[in-house]
Amino acid sequence: MARLRAEQRDARVPSLTAALGRGGEVAWQGSVGVADVGSGIAASADMQYRIGSITKTFTAALTLVLASEGSLRLDAGVEEYLRAAPVGRATLRELLAHQGGLQREAATDMWASMCGPDEAQLHDSLAAARMVAGPGERWHYSNLGYAVLGLVIRHVMGRSCRELIEERLWQPLKLTRTAWQAQPPSAIGYRVDPYDDLVHLEPDMDQRAVGVGGQAWSTTADLLTWAHTLSGGTPDVLPEPIVKLMHTLNVLVDGIDPSKAWGLGLMLESRGERIFAGHTGAVPGFQAALVMDRRAGTASVAFANATRGLAIGDLARDLLLDSERLPAKAAEPSNTPDAWQPGHGCPQDLRGVLGRWWSEAEETVFVWRDGALQARGAGGAGASNRFEIQGEDLLVTTAGPWCGEILRLERVEEGRVHRLIWATYPMTRDPR
Repeated sequence: MARLRAEQRDARVPSLTAALGRGGEVAWQGSVGVADVGSGIAASADMQYRIGSITKTFTAALTLVLASEGSLRLDAGVEEYLRAAPVGRATLRELLAHQGGLQREAATDMWASMCGPDEAQLHDSLAAARMVAGPGERWHYSNLGYAVLGLVIRHVMGRSCRELIEERLWQPLKLTRTAWQAQPPSAIGYRVDPYDDLVHLEPDMDQRAVGVGGQAWSTTADLLTWAHTLSGGTPDVLPEPIVKLMHTLNVLVDGIDPSKAWGLGLMLESRGERIFAGHTGAVPGFQAALVMDRRAGTASVAFANATRGLAIGDLARDLLLDSERLPAKAAEPSNTPDAWQPGHGCPQDLRGVLGRWWSEAEETVFVWRDGALQARGAGGAGASNRFEIQGEDLLVTTAGPWCGEILRLERVEEGRVHRLIWATYPMTRDPR
């Protein structure tokens, strides 16, 4: 719990939930913070969080199941199933390993409108999609590639990829808290202000046809059950040959470093003699990670309800590395008084100070933290300075290396802060 509390506090995410599984059972879990800032509802293990691209592991598994049954051919080009030039040259196997050469996102406005295309719109957009590399040439992460797999499955099976994932994977595994839309209790997704202690609601984006790569919601217990299946624990749902394909190195991420690679639908990472497999996920308002050690039969899951802020994959992996020291019994949720909580925000007359300023080719970042204006070097360099208001547009440094020095705010006629004078040094927004 100490690691969880420190991560939640340092990353300033509203809540952080994690769990460790052994043999498909929950061995330990912990939660810190609030799942809903407005109501103050605490995070807990039964809360649904959006899992983003971990959804791809279900789509990959379904694709491989259908291929094992003869409905699909992994080494067939997309063009065998769809009119999809130029992306049609990529094979299904290449798409599963992000080797198809397709651009990252669908050629639509979904990240501006925050609404994904339906199947017809997605299919029509394929003509405008770019190939950023030749099929099989190198690794390039592509959400579009998985959306295309969804279209292929629809064409061949006459049913949506989502329906088949539910029928072939979720229902037999009794993943009753895994769904395409949020089901209560579920966490609310936020964007944490980088300079203030405020959080902002993120839109609940429906990715529609692209959602086979990032739409799903789940819980720690359901994902630990799924991790057990991905590790070979439920061969009647996911046979051993498919598990092996998913865990077998297919391509190196950068073509050089053997410690970071990709199987068919799973990230692969080596740490000494240990091989970790899994996936991370990030959509507006949420981050998630699933990490497995297939040989040890252990897995970890971590969720946060913030768009950015922490290396959640590293956290999940580190929990697994430390798993031998975790309790052998599941823990109760723990929310402590020292957890980071969003605040009421910076006073209106000081909001023009927040952000990045320059003086003598050095960048300083001003933020509102713990009820006070603070400043430190960009990237966290140096100790933090803290200020107190002394008068109109006048503050004094009360803690930090510049303690005692005066900070003056200079405004233009419309009231905007355009320059700071700190310890007589002028500071501007423009580094030049």
